[in-house]
Amino acid sequence: MKRLFLGLLALPGLCFAQTAETWMQKPVQAWPQIALVNDVLYKNGDKYEDPTITYGASGFLLDTGKDTLAVSAKHILWVARNKASKQVVINEQLKSWKMYPKHNPADSVVIDRLLNEDPTEKLWDGPDNGVLQRDWIVFSTKSISPNIQPLKLREKPVSAGESVYLTGNPYRFKQTLTAKGQVVKTEGPVFYVEFQGVGMDTVFLGGASGSPIIDANGKLIGIYSNGRTDGKTGKRVNVISSTDYLKKVLAGTQPLNVNRKPVSEYLDSLLHRETVQKALPVFDRFRKTESSFYQYELTYLNHDAILKTGEKLIGENRKEEAVLYFDYFVKNFDYHGYLMSLAKTWVLVNRKPEAIKRLETEVKKPDIDPYVKDELEKLLADIVRRE
Repeated sequence: MKRLFLGLLALPGLCFAQTAETWMQKPVQAWPQIALVNDVLYKNGDKYEDPTITYGASGFLLDTGKDTLAVSAKHILWVARNKASKQVVINEQLKSWKMYPKHNPADSVVIDRLLNEDPTEKLWDGPDNGVLQRDWIVFSTKSISPNIQPLKLREKPVSAGESVYLTGNPYRFKQTLTAKGQVVKTEGPVFYVEFQGVGMDTVFLGGASGSPIIDANGKLIGIYSNGRTDGKTGKRVNVISSTDYLKKVLAGTQPLNVNRKPVSEYLDSLLHRETVQKALPVFDRFRKTESSFYQYELTYLNHDAILKTGEKLIGENRKEEAVLYFDYFVKNFDYHGYLMSLAKTWVLVNRKPEAIKRLETEVKKPDIDPYVKDELEKLLADIVRRE
């Protein structure tokens, strides 16, 4: 099948003293078929949450040395959804799940059972939901086309600066997309990749979820989880789940699906002991320390819980400290709720002109989100009306 490639046509050789897969030495157009799409149907007739899509994002095969398993992203269960279930439970409700190369169902993988099914794991239970923390689903298989290339797992952790490759099936691309990128940052169990090619810093990759991320030797190092736009740079940020959780699934680790602690718990404890002036430098070091990401949820922040922590300061008559608290989060995180709380707190400490000026500046930005603009304008009008 003809494939779209963004990046270099030839790949580098060995790194980390590992043996490269032989197909990695070929031009990308000559790679074997790796990336697949998901075709899902439940016994009750449920298929896809969005009726306009024709497949449930991407997937691939994994060679464990003992078995060949099928893999995709767990949050695909939000898309290929059995509406009767609110947990990560599909085995008894599933009529069929196949994976195959885009536009080529003849080369199919027939799914057997979801190995990390868990009736205690909720598909969604609020902003602290753990599905994205463990964004892997792993299936045993009934049959596999010999024309599909399974990947092998790399044991060594990923490092910033590495060259990597995505091969997957975003909805907007007619053919399989293979793109070269670079790891720009690691955060414990996730890492971030910038992909090369014209427009790849802004392109929406919906449907790429479940795509394998491979290293320069053709070894599996992660799975494409999601992308978002950086509010400060306007560029797309690609969030990749490392293989940490996958390795736990393969090892049979129990308990398997344990959520990381909300970071608001750490903030509450810290601010109970310290002033904001002393606490913020401690928190700043904490959120930049790699080990913190394994214990606390720092990638997918529960902004509402963080705002409530700041509101507690106001309730404790620590209003000037609350100004410092909200100002820190405005400067470091792209969420308009922090600016709204900062403006309200400025009013409480008799700094109303600052609140008005800052909100007026923000709503005039040409690229502001319409919803955010509306929210800020409502707050601005309310503050101006106050005597």
